Order: sequence, then structure tokens, then C-alpha cells
Amino acid sequence: MPPAVSRFQAQANPFSHLSNHQLHPQQHLQQHQQNLGHPGFGGAAGQAHNINLFGPTQNNFPGANPGLGGALGAGGLGGAGGLGGGGTGLASHAAQMGFAHGAQLQQEAAMGRAQDGGKGINQRIREVWKGNLAQEMKILRALVERYPYISMDTEFPGVVARPMGDFHTKASYHYQTVRCNVDLLKIIQLGITLFSVNGDLPPNQLESSAIESPSRPQYANNLIMCPCTWTFNFQFSLENDMYNEESIQILKKSGADFEKHAKDGIDPQEFGSLLLTSGLILDTDVNWISFHSGYDFAYLVKMLWCQQLPADEDSYRHLVNLFFPNVLDVKFLWRHANKMMNKGVIGSQAATILQNLGQKSGLQDLADELGCQRVGTQHSAGSDAWLTGSVFWELRKKVFDGNLPEDMNGQMWGLTGVAPPASAATQAAALAAGGAAYQQGMNGQGMMSFHTGGTPGTHRGDGPSTPTTNPAGLAGTPGPHGGLMTPGGGFGNFTYGGK
Repeated sequence: MPPAVSRFQAQANPFSHLSNHQLHPQQHLQQHQQNLGHPGFGGAAGQAHNINLFGPTQNNFPGANPGLGGALGAGGLGGAGGLGGGGTGLASHAAQMGFAHGAQLQQEAAMGRAQDGGKGINQRIREVWKGNLAQEMKILRALVERYPYISMDTEFPGVVARPMGDFHTKASYHYQTVRCNVDLLKIIQLGITLFSVNGDLPPNQLESSAIESPSRPQYANNLIMCPCTWTFNFQFSLENDMYNEESIQILKKSGADFEKHAKDGIDPQEFGSLLLTSGLILDTDVNWISFHSGYDFAYLVKMLWCQQLPADEDSYRHLVNLFFPNVLDVKFLWRHANKMMNKGVIGSQAATILQNLGQKSGLQDLADELGCQRVGTQHSAGSDAWLTGSVFWELRKKVFDGNLPEDMNGQMWGLTGVAPPASAATQAAALAAGGAAYQQGMNGQGMMSFHTGGTPGTHRGDGPSTPTTNPAGLAGTPGPHGGLMTPGGGFGNFTYGGK
């Protein structure tokens, strides 16, 4: 009988012949990392990696990417210790936080990067076209109760007409100027920025449950990217719509895409209907902030009212007060502060700010003096709206000590506070010289050029009969119910040498 053999008796290693080819686990991992050729898999344990499994392409995220690699940074792939491991490796807190951040980056990439490459601009200034109008208005409806201060700016095709006739007041003249131009022209952009009652912007992330939007992708962390500023881009055609050439060139330099405006622009009437039910207007708890707002509110009223503006200023102001119960114009606040300084009833800090400004009163001038930084491009509605709000809060804090006079509500610079109208004799002389001025303008001297979008000599029912590329002479335009649009004669004397 052979001797008994224990089951646990030591035996020779059957794999000893492989000892010369043995690799240590760490060396084995490093070899695979080198073969992968991606820096996100390299590095010692504890070093952050830059692999991004959430973005569409690696090039979308310059520099180190805090995607999946950030989750693995605490232990690295080499030190993960398995998928379980009692809260280590991919199950660790650091890994889970990295996954959540990666989901955020994925949505950020889906939103797109800023056209000018500026970091974070596109996440805070949202471009709105007809395709995403409804979902962005839904976000605004959800936010306005907590952020009831709305700074705004509009971009429009300039000024192409001046009224002729007898006007009793400066305000009457300026209103008729606004009226005839707004009735003729179309809005191009509207920018709005939301602020809380303390001047804070909305957060850059919101819980998706706060805004139920089936068209937005949902992520594990239930967060969506939230802008603070919206730029609404309206339908506008350089082929069919009237405009001032100089104004269009300024907008082009600021990045306006007029081909996209013609193709994907928002219908003003659709926007007006959504604005009516948005909670942004018709509410005494909501405050609208503007800068030199004579034309801004006129274009908004036109979209909301779906008619041409009223014939008299009182009726127009009634509509503004109805839709926008609280209106604050930064330029009026600046002028009022200067009056307070002249009376000696203003603090030393405020007096210094106003003295440094001197006669400068532009938005960018005030922003520079108050230390407000612009985000985005000047002469784009979203950037100007954000800067207008920033200037307002700094002006309120540093010049008015946090308390604004109640009588500043409802004032709109551009209807009052500008130069007086020409006298009747001056206007008669201008009319008498109209023929000579027209001939001078045809030679390209001293006249404002504008485009109607029609063919030369063709009368359009919604605008004056004017050449497409040449300065226009006198042209009477009928009002909505017959007669002329402005009192005292046709407004269509476009032949003026300056403002």
C-alpha cells in the first residue's frame, strides 16, 4: 500500500518556469498606460488625471479636464483597490464627486462654448433664437419671483426719420421722433439680466426640479446650467427691412449674425405673447432698469400692444406704466445725482465719482468710474443689459447710499431732457430747402443714408417710397388710420445733416 498523502502537502510551484517573465502589478499597469498613449491614465497614485469621458471631444476642454480623471485623482487607477473596496477607488467619495462634476461638464459642452472663446461667457449669457425661445421663457418664469430686478437693453436699426411740425413741448417732439422710427423699424435684439433685491445674480446651476423642461437633458446630479443674461434675437432681414447703414455696421462689428436673424430670428408677436404671461411685466413687484430708455420701452410696447404706438405721449406713457409699473433709468439717476451735488446734499465719495466723470455720461464711462467690468461685447444687447444692471447697483450703493428717490420711477431718458425741437420758422426753411438738400444728398454730402429693403422707386405700403441705397428726400407716410403719422406735416424729411 502506498503511503498516505495529505491534501495539504506542499508541492512544487507549477508556474516556476514563468518566473523570469514576472511583472509587478504597478509595472504592469504603467506598461498599459504607456500603450494607451493618453496622459489621463498616467501619473502616480494620488495625482489628478485629465481624462474626460463626458465631453464630446477632448479638444472642447482646454487644459486639464476635471472629468472622470478628477474622480480617480484621489487614488488613481493603480490605487483604486477595485470597484468596491469598502468606499475606495471608484466607489470613494472623491470619485463620486468627480462623476457629478463630469456630468456638469457634459451639459456645459452641450450648451456650446462662447463664440469669442471667452471662458464661461456662454454659460452666463444665453443666446435665444426661435428654436429655444419657449424653454428659456420657462426658466425666466421660474426665476423672476426670486430675481425681480431686470436690467435691459435693445439693439435696433438706428434712426431714419425726424418729425416736422409744431410741437408744444420738447417731450412732444422727442416722443414723435421715437414714435415714427419705432413704427417704421424692427427690433433686432433684446437683452435682459436678472438680479435679486440685493443685486445678486442667479446661480450658474439650478436644480432641474425647479424648472421642469422635458427638452433639457437630465443628469444624475439633477443640475442644469443657468444663465443670468438672455439675448433675444429677432427676425430681421437686410434685404427686406429698413435700417440705418451706420447702425448696422456697428452691430456687425459687435458680432451680429444677420443671416441667422433672417433664418432663425424670433417672431416679435410670438415673443410679445410669451412676455405677457411670463411674470416679468404687469407686476408691481418687478423693477425694470435701463439706460437712455426712450427707444427701449417703445419697442417693447410695440411688441406687447401689437399695434403702432399711440399718437400722443400721454397715451404712450399710460401703456408703459401698465406693462412696466416700475422703471428706473440709470441716466436719469446720474443727472439727479449731479443736481444733488450742485446743492451740496451728497456725500464726499459720491461727489468724487461725479467730479471724475465730469461731462461724461455714457454707460461705459459710468462703468469705468464705478469699477464695473463688462462681460461680453459692447453693443450686443446681452452684454449691455448686464453692464446696465451692474452700473445701477454700484450707483445706488456708492452715490445714493442705497436709497433711490421715489420720483425717479417712470422717467425715460430720450423723451425728455434732450435738446429742444426746431422752431416753426426753422422747419419751414428746411422744407423750402428740401429740393436743394435732396440734390446735395444725391451727391453724397451731408445726409444720412439708410436702406428700406425695397427696390428703387417702388412704393411699399408699410414704408415711404425711397431709393434703396441713396439718401431719401421728402416722403409722406400714411398713419394706421389715414392721415400723416406725425402732427403738422409729413415726418419724412430724411435730409438732415446731423442729429
